Amino acid sequence: MPGYKAHLAGGAVAYGLTLYLLRGYCSSVFLTVEWLFFALAGSLFPDIDTKSKGQTFFYRILFIVLILLALQRKFFSVGVLSVFAIVPIISRHRGLFHKFWFVVGVSLVGAIAVSLYVPEYCKIIMFDTLFFIVGIVSHLILDLGFRRAFKV
Repeated sequence: MPGYKAHLAGGAVAYGLTLYLLRGYCSSVFLTVEWLFFALAGSLFPDIDTKSKGQTFFYRILFIVLILLALQRKFFSVGVLSVFAIVPIISRHRGLFHKFWFVVGVSLVGAIAVSLYVPEYCKIIMFDTLFFIVGIVSHLILDLGFRRAFKV
């Protein structure tokens, strides 16, 4: 059970490998930093269901997003995100958030939902989601091992 520093290191390694594979798609330094941020965030995401650095990080980001949505009077979105924010608190550690199909599915559904709000950024959102998923996979492999990480 690695700590958050090991998960961040694993996310950075997974980011580097993925960036190497996608080197033809990266056109700026800003994009490489953006993708690194998403890979590192993904590497902490599965531990959102326990008191951890990842949980603290994600709830702080969620708080900012909820305020911004409320200021824009997007109260339906505030309600939906608030309901989803409860799920990690009521689930057990290494339960849903350590299931490959669940965390990838949640990531993709979230990306599609955001793309519906801002379709002009769809390509950027999908690449960010790819790197987020790469970070998640690195976390699962470090926690569970390669075979158990992808077990259905």
